[in-house]
Amino acid sequence: MYDVVIVGAGVMGSATAYWLSRAGKRVALLDKHQPGHVGAASGDESRTIRYQYRGQDVYTEMVVEAAELWKAFDAQLGTSFYQEQGVLCMQSKPDHGPVVAGYEGLCRLGFEPLWLDSLDLRRRFPQFTNVDSGYLHERVGGFVAAGPATRALAQTSEELGATVYTEAEVVEFRESAARVSAAVTRDGRVFEADAFVVATGSWTPGLLPDLPIRVWSSAARLHYLRPTDRIAYSFPRLCPFAVVDTQFYGFPVHWQGSMKLADDMIGAPFNPDSNREDADPVALAKLREFLRMYIPGIADAEVTYSKTCTYAMTVDSDFVIGQLPGWANAFVATGFSGHGFKFGILIGQILSDLAIGGATRWDLSRFSLNRTPTPVVEHW
Repeated sequence: MYDVVIVGAGVMGSATAYWLSRAGKRVALLDKHQPGHVGAASGDESRTIRYQYRGQDVYTEMVVEAAELWKAFDAQLGTSFYQEQGVLCMQSKPDHGPVVAGYEGLCRLGFEPLWLDSLDLRRRFPQFTNVDSGYLHERVGGFVAAGPATRALAQTSEELGATVYTEAEVVEFRESAARVSAAVTRDGRVFEADAFVVATGSWTPGLLPDLPIRVWSSAARLHYLRPTDRIAYSFPRLCPFAVVDTQFYGFPVHWQGSMKLADDMIGAPFNPDSNREDADPVALAKLREFLRMYIPGIADAEVTYSKTCTYAMTVDSDFVIGQLPGWANAFVATGFSGHGFKFGILIGQILSDLAIGGATRWDLSRFSLNRTPTPVVEHW
């Protein structure tokens, strides 16, 4: 018998296990694979920490706190998962709404992003061509080493007393008197607890098909490239960046001599059990076309690794966090829509509070399972 059973050992579930274990709770963390595995949204080597959210202040406020928690976690472990390098947001044409709104939102909240015209960009970041303008948010933001940080959260929770079960695929919940009494795995193991947290990412619709908010799995492609001029594409000459109106974003060299480029264009529904590392020549051709136009110095760079990254999407791009309908002791966190990882250590704290006491100091109304979603053209 556990105090809390957590289903899903991605960043959200592993962070929840970490905070609950710190609070002295008896915790079981279950996953059908392993924490930070290649198929998870929490896998890979980097996820952006950006403060701009097109004027969506609640997200920026949450990023501020999440960044401090990542720093504290690094300080606790003596690690450097969070690389605070700043973020560069560009546009290929003037007055792209998300770029302008992001800049204005940061200014309104008291940050000091630097607006750069095309001349400024050529002078400060000669790696780029055909970019009209944008802004540099220095001193804050950067990226987190996603897979390593997720695995560290799970390992630290174990060291604090949690039990991590891998190859433990939960297929059903047993219930009694409007409460969940146990989680049952495919191989028949039964995990009983006082409270339950479901954080299974793209697998959530399969486990919880009756969620009142629609969540579906989609995907985007990422690539690692090895530039010949490594210094020119490493920090501090380059920081995490995006040419926002092209949907491409990237990171400086940070893994095995390679930098990362990714296409943030949400594609068709994607089976999360599909092979993520199959070749995708169409996506690679699209990347090469983008590079020839905007970063010609690496247009022909060697691709050292490529995979498909899965998103658990909602139509409004907002998260789903809250109590599961009909079950007073069960909570869900899903629908992070390709922008959730940076919040992971904070979401875990929120879920820990919900599991222990049923409440949190954060206003979760925007993420309610009872909301009526308003579709957005571009996710946040």
